[in-house]
Amino acid sequence: ESFVKIEGLRLPVELSNVAVRIAGEAGVWAAQTGNHLRLVSANDHVHARQSSHYADRAVDFQGEGLSELAAWFARRGYWVLWQVPGHQNHLHVEECPCPYRYSRFANSE
Repeated sequence: ESFVKIEGLRLPVELSNVAVRIAGEAGVWAAQTGNHLRLVSANDHVHARQSSHYADRAVDFQGEGLSELAAWFARRGYWVLWQVPGHQNHLHVEECPCPYRYSRFANSE
C-alpha cells in the first residue's frame, strides 16, 4: 500500500533529489503510523518570492497526522511550517542549510 500519493502537482515537474528524499522519509513515517499523505507542491506552484521551493529544497504535504509529522521532521533537522500564516492547510518541509532558522508550528515549544 502506498502511504504517500503525489497529487495536485502541476506538470511538467521534476522532483529534485531533496524532494524525493523528503517524500521518502514522509513515506517511512506514514507507513509506521498508518497515516496517508499527499505531496501537493514542489517547485511547480506559485510560492513566495525567494521560496526554497524554487531552489528545489522544499515540498508541501496534506493528509493525516500533520502535527505529528511536523514534529517528526523538525526533530530530524528540517525546517517546517505548519498551522502558521500561509500554512494552515498544508505542511511545508524544507531542507535548510541555515542553522539560525527555527521551525514554526502550532503547539511547538
